[in-house]
Amino acid sequence: MTIRKIRLNNKPFAASAIDRGLQFGDGHFTTIKVVNSQPQFIERHLQRLSEANARLFINHLYFDSLQERINKACLGIEEGVCKVIVTRGYGGRGYSFSDDAVANEYIQVSDLPGPIQNVHLGVAKLRLAKQPTLAGLKTLNRMEQVLLTRECRTSGFDDLLVCDSDNNVVEAIQGNIFWYKQGQWHTPNLSAAGVNGVIRQFIIDKDLLGSLNIGDYPLDEMTGIEQMIITNSVRGAVTVAQFNGKVLDNRKLPAILKPFTL
Repeated sequence: MTIRKIRLNNKPFAASAIDRGLQFGDGHFTTIKVVNSQPQFIERHLQRLSEANARLFINHLYFDSLQERINKACLGIEEGVCKVIVTRGYGGRGYSFSDDAVANEYIQVSDLPGPIQNVHLGVAKLRLAKQPTLAGLKTLNRMEQVLLTRECRTSGFDDLLVCDSDNNVVEAIQGNIFWYKQGQWHTPNLSAAGVNGVIRQFIIDKDLLGSLNIGDYPLDEMTGIEQMIITNSVRGAVTVAQFNGKVLDNRKLPAILKPFTL
């Protein structure tokens, strides 16, 4: 397809094409905590990016040297956040793309957000669509999260618990969730919707919470929970002080998770 003209904010756009990441959300990303110039859990973040490239058929030509570029970007950063965005690049007519299209890679470093001691969590009205092909990936298609964040801002809560279209619990807006009920830790199955976070998978792989139930849980199953934590790669593990107005036990963050907190 030959593009004749592009205008940006009513001015000529110098580039010959628009990145497919901007046009279609055709790409994915990961967000890495940086401490003393060191990107944390870098191997797991690279694994996430590699899996997404494969599942989305993205040709990330220089992926093998990506870690060097991330390390270079993080030099001199005492505490921060490194965001790596990979798009399919340019080309194709409409949604169609060429298998040999070369990916674009963006690396952004920003300040670390302030610490959060605990969270007052509500329940979102908006539901996540179920799409097993994309489930677990952190794609650039984040409109659900954009609208959820707006809903949260007007709700009076710090974050919201989000369900899928079948009313099964999936995640919070800002991370994955684990909850304790009747002597057992639980976390949702993410095979149909949601993002499989780096910290979530690390907790599962290392068996940090002991016996852990992973399953499909309707929202009603959250009645009677005793404790809940939210995890993501930047803030680590954060306790939920209240869920939907009910006070939870937020004094006993499992000791093994404390190194992950800000």
